[in-house]
Amino acid sequence: MNPSPPSNSPAAERSQTLEAKWKPPAWLLEIAPDDDSLIVELIDVFKMATETSLQKMRIALGAVDVPRLRTEAHRAKGGAKQIGADALAEVCQALECAPSLTPVSRLAELVDRGQELFDETGSAMTSYSNGIKVRTAEHRS
Repeated sequence: MNPSPPSNSPAAERSQTLEAKWKPPAWLLEIAPDDDSLIVELIDVFKMATETSLQKMRIALGAVDVPRLRTEAHRAKGGAKQIGADALAEVCQALECAPSLTPVSRLAELVDRGQELFDETGSAMTSYSNGIKVRTAEHRS
């Protein structure tokens, strides 16, 4: 078994920073108290679906198809809310509800911010998943 990194080590600080960016919502921990694989699977589904939505948002921006952009923002918002990615959900909400006359440059800024938040949250989720995998492997040993 590997000892935990010292609390002042860069690895420990990074882990604490990632945990501050995302942790599983209580409902998820309640439905899967003994099945960490379900959490890992939901994380994977969220990440794939959100990445697809962000790609479609960029395509919609390029075509100046604001209704399609709003549809994809709505889709991403729902997934983000359910998995506990609250900051991403807020950006998606802003995209979904942006007034019709919002400049495309502003919409692009929001999509870029959504991508940044998705990347940060995705890293935190990956870190969490990796921790589950390590604990599972240690438990099997």
